[in-house]
This record gives sequence, structure tokens and C-alpha cells, in this order.
Amino acid sequence: MSVTEKDWNVERPGFTLTGTLCLPRPEGRFPMVLFLEGSGPVDRDGNVRGQGASLYAKLAHALAGYGVASYRYDKRGTGASGGEFLATGYHDLVDDAQACWEALAQRPECDGEHMYMLGHSEGTAIAAQLSSRVAQRPRALVLLCPFAESAEAMLMHQARGIERELPGAPGLLGFVLRLVGRFIGPYEEHQRKTLARARTLDGGTMRLGLMRVSARWLRELIELDIDALYRSVPCPMLLIAGEKDMQCTPASAEQLARLARVPTEFHVVPDMIHHLSTWEGPAVVLDFRNIDALPLAPQMLALLEDWFARERGAAAEV
Repeated sequence: MSVTEKDWNVERPGFTLTGTLCLPRPEGRFPMVLFLEGSGPVDRDGNVRGQGASLYAKLAHALAGYGVASYRYDKRGTGASGGEFLATGYHDLVDDAQACWEALAQRPECDGEHMYMLGHSEGTAIAAQLSSRVAQRPRALVLLCPFAESAEAMLMHQARGIERELPGAPGLLGFVLRLVGRFIGPYEEHQRKTLARARTLDGGTMRLGLMRVSARWLRELIELDIDALYRSVPCPMLLIAGEKDMQCTPASAEQLARLARVPTEFHVVPDMIHHLSTWEGPAVVLDFRNIDALPLAPQMLALLEDWFARERGAAAEV
């Protein structure tokens, strides 16, 4: 498969977002996808500080094989992008995504009638919110591991899973987590206190589990009205959930599919985990397996290939 990649930057007030255009061919005009990443300091490829499974790079190359171009970018303060990640709020991320979308629509490689937002995890909420506020409306949203419950409910669900799995967590990390637990007490109660504290803060950083996060980002995320975001989505949606995703569960995604007010297609990929790979065995929150070398879930890729083929067919009939 021949894929062309071009570095391309989007200017923001006081800093630059850096990213990569992935094209099926060096020249031409293509259906265009904007990637909206999951939470955390992940770069354009889906990695943290250069380490990870490069799931967004793999996905961009797969889309190029289907004749679909894409743009993926380093969040502010990650990779080669400017800005400070730990001073960034959720709504700042939405603003950055809007700037990328509006700039992308002006690219000569972009077929403006066939632009899509592809969100993963937190990026699904960003896609839903952004879709109703941009002048150039997306033709559709492609949402991988979406969630219908509030971020607070989702984080508490994860906390209960950690509490349940912690006694048997293997290796050094399991030992460290149990040691931390002796100081903070029951993890579920600690998480509840953390989220309550986040509602009182508008700046600085705080601990969420073992991660340091922007307090404003966490507050803005847990205050999101997910139902309201999706009530205002103006375009069709493709929802793909992972059977073994313990962060954004298939039950939550199914609830979203039932609530949708626009044409919506919903699938659950067997054995798929949150990082878009498949793994046999029990679904767990505390996942200590090495997923970096795993390929993307073949059934998810087949669903995307079929969906974009139908999109091309629908466009040809117009």
C-alpha cells in the first residue's frame, strides 16, 4: 500500500499545533478525516512521550488504504506541539480541534463535501460537541469507544473495577498500587473525594490515580452534559464499541445509540479492548499486558472499510 504523509501545522494564539496529513496518493482530492484523540498527553500517533502502540498512525494508514485521507495532530503541550498540556482544559482541546477542522477544510487535498470527525474515547465527546458548532458541518461522525454516561460515572465505574482487581494485580506495578492503597484508603472512596475536589478548582494540577492532570480539564470533563452534546449532533454517526472495553463500556455505547436523534449505526467488536486491539481472556481495568505490538482489531477495520465503501457509493449516487 502506497501512503503519502506530509507534516502540516495549525497556528493557535501563542503556539503551534503540529500534525501529519496522511494521503492515499501524493496528489488528489479525497474524503478527509480529522482524528480526535483519547484522554491524556497523547501525541498524533496515540503515544505518550514517544512510547505506545501508535494506534492512530496505524488507523490513518488503514484509512488511506480505503481511499480516505486524514489529519492527526499532537495535542497542545505534547509531541512537537507548543503550549502547556497540564494547563489545558477540556474546552481548550475543543477549541484546538475546531481550529484544525477549519484549517483542514481549506486544504487542496480535502473534499469539503466529505469531511468526517473520528473520535476515540474522550475524542468522541469532542467530536459530538464540535459537530454542531462548526460552519463546515461534518458529513458524519465515526466514534470509537464512545460513552453515554457522565465522565464522573465512568470514572467511578473504573474505580470500582480497580478496587475489585487490586488484590490480585501482578508484578511490581500491582505491588506499588497496593502500597499506595494503604495510604489513600479504599480506592473507590478516594476517587469520589478526588472528583468532589475537582469541582472546586479552576487551575493547577491534581492527582487522578497515578497520573497528574489539569484540575480544570477534569472539572470541565465531569461537568459535561453528554446527553445535551448528542442531542445537538447534526449528522449521522457510526458507533463502534469494544466487547472488552472496561473504560467506555459497550453498554454505555449502546445506550448512546438508543438515545441518538440522527441516523446511527452501532457495532460491538468481539474481544476488542479500549486501545482498539483484540485480546482473548477476561476483560479487566488493570491491564498489565503488553499491547504495543498488537495489530488493530481486524473486525473493526473491516467495519470501517465497509462503512467508507458505502459512503463512496452514496456519494456517487448524488
